[in-house]
Amino acid sequence: MRETVGGPARPTVHDPRHAVFRSLRPSLPLLLVGLLLAACGLIDTPEAEEVEEFPIETTPGDDPFVDETDPEGAEPLDEPHVFDGEDLTDATMTTRSSPLGEHLVDGDGRTLYVFTLDLPGERTCTDECLETWPVFSTDDVPTVDGEVRQDLVGTIPGDDGGEQVTYNDQPLYYYIGDEAVGDLAGQGVGGEWFIVSPGGQPIVEGQD
Repeated sequence: MRETVGGPARPTVHDPRHAVFRSLRPSLPLLLVGLLLAACGLIDTPEAEEVEEFPIETTPGDDPFVDETDPEGAEPLDEPHVFDGEDLTDATMTTRSSPLGEHLVDGDGRTLYVFTLDLPGERTCTDECLETWPVFSTDDVPTVDGEVRQDLVGTIPGDDGGEQVTYNDQPLYYYIGDEAVGDLAGQGVGGEWFIVSPGGQPIVEGQD
């Protein structure tokens, strides 16, 4: 403690006689007791407020790691069209691209074939053969589209009273095993059945 001229020195804040220290003395024991009780769990402490949870609505596509593709949702293919004994009054011929190149199809996209054992302008596939290879039939010369050459299109008499369509003088057939547009299941069967190019030649690639 410093002395001043004319009287005793006044106590500083660091001096235990200072008023700050005197005011803290009664509260220190209480503070220590409170801390001890809290540590022992004898004093209730306020718990954290519970936060209400709100559900998050999601829509398809929110999760990029979930494959939501429905394989059963794909549109089924149409049933293949085969000759059923009735004349086709609106027969159409066009072409379709495939791994084997452009080839002849009917207006519905069904593949047309030739039988290499047929003679020019004459069908040798008869009876049971026709159950597997129905003829491409019409009651008139069919219309053409795509790369089909009109000058190569013709007909020969059919057993049912209609006309079987020919191309480059070769009778044309369907294959009963084709189940959808673009099928080529009859290609190369027995080494005798082939799809046909727009130029009128059998495409022999892809045979069995």
